[in-house]
Amino acid sequence: MRSFYFPRKIVFLFVWMVLSLIPMASAEDWSPDPAPVKKPQRIVSMTLGSDEILLSLVDPKRIVAVTYLAVDPKISHVAEAAKAVPYKIRLDLERVVALEPDLVLVASYTSPDFVKQLIDAKLPVMKLELFTSIPRIKQNILAVGRAVGEEERARKVIEEMDRRIMEVKKKAASSKKRPGVLAYGPTGSTAGRETTFDEMVTLAGGRNLAADTGIVGHVNISVEQLIMIDPEMIILSTWNPEAPGFEQIFLNDPALKQLSALRTKQV
Repeated sequence: MRSFYFPRKIVFLFVWMVLSLIPMASAEDWSPDPAPVKKPQRIVSMTLGSDEILLSLVDPKRIVAVTYLAVDPKISHVAEAAKAVPYKIRLDLERVVALEPDLVLVASYTSPDFVKQLIDAKLPVMKLELFTSIPRIKQNILAVGRAVGEEERARKVIEEMDRRIMEVKKKAASSKKRPGVLAYGPTGSTAGRETTFDEMVTLAGGRNLAADTGIVGHVNISVEQLIMIDPEMIILSTWNPEAPGFEQIFLNDPALKQLSALRTKQV
């Protein structure tokens, strides 16, 4: 196996650090403000991203529902903390209305019809729009912090993110290697420019080969394109509910045996 400073474990450490919105709040962070303002006390989160933001900012007692994904440790960083939230839900209008929320968090990718139904039901809805870069993720954290009355806590979360990102940058800068990396999913999906994946790979000292080939956003590529790109390192998702066994199928595909990443076990 070739030894890169930027091996798989560094990639996943960085992905885990940024997307999980560490640090999680501790008990002292729930202390009441000296002059408390009115804060939402029955928050409903309809996306995994907002689940993770909320559980890094507020006492779980103020959250009445998160998504069913929040308790799945294969995809959620807050699986343990989310257990303290009473309800785990999907896009179910009647159930959300019955919870009598004083704030509902959705995202730009939430079904527009569902969002309209929430608004028509006179529920206070906040839509998170920006997810395509780390700075925009920070904007979401600050926006949620303002909405839930935890701006100071949101700033602390971002400060800790910045500290950890700086640590990754310093470690990456000490390596002369800049391996070519490619994300790959069950449908052939990969991530090019203008994606958080591209930014993470670059910050951690690698080259996103999808971006290098001119791909923008998230697109599907063919097996032939994958072989042509021949990345030194491939990042596979281990959470593929619609394609169970994808990882093993990929690793055992005879058409892919000559890929550099498979030959050097950098998958």
